[in-house]
Amino acid sequence: MKTYYSTDDENYCHETPGDVFDALDSEGRLVVGTIYWEADFLPMEPQQALNAAQILEDANERGYELIGEAWDNPFSVPRDAQMELQNLLDAWAAKHVDVSHYYTISGKPRQLKVTDADLPANT
Repeated sequence: MKTYYSTDDENYCHETPGDVFDALDSEGRLVVGTIYWEADFLPMEPQQALNAAQILEDANERGYELIGEAWDNPFSVPRDAQMELQNLLDAWAAKHVDVSHYYTISGKPRQLKVTDADLPANT
């Protein structure tokens, strides 16, 4: 697990609180009370992007677009068939796809505030 920081609760591109303080300082916003965020991230897994249920739903929607009202959703399959497809997708992704350099948020971001101790010493 990695922890990243953000000045806007959207772009978690800072690796340390010091990086956040530098960014806030460059924007003229490094003052006591300024809010920033901290969040934990885990490496992405291919199955987070390859979802059998979504693929089957997309296939049914595409079939309806091609056939119209006569389409009776043949891709609506039992749960075990859906899991079989997910296992095939997972095996394919493990062989051909590397998403390990991407991270997804784990849990909820934590809101933090700049304190006096975070400010550079006034000399």
